Amino acid sequence: MSKDNYSIKDLISDACDSFDEEWDEIKKGHYDSDETIHEIADNAVPIYYWDIAQYAAHESWLMTEKPEINPEGNAHDQIQANIYQAVYEGLQEHYEEKETEDEKI
Repeated sequence: MSKDNYSIKDLISDACDSFDEEWDEIKKGHYDSDETIHEIADNAVPIYYWDIAQYAAHESWLMTEKPEINPEGNAHDQIQANIYQAVYEGLQEHYEEKETEDEKI
């Protein structure tokens, strides 16, 4: 994970790379795609206050959007929820693209 610029795009890119590593197992039916997406998104969320604050400082929308998950949590919880949601949505889009690519083959 690149922590030089604390970019959500980098988190999503790293998460998509992790998903790609599991793709063959998902296609074989060994892994559930939705569970894999949730697991990877969950693992992408920073847990240390410093990292959470750095993402918020570089991506101000993380502090202003009310997340669907834990909307009444403290500031750190809300930032983490917004990060999770962004990574989850990025992974969902990536999954749909991979499914479309496989259908074309």
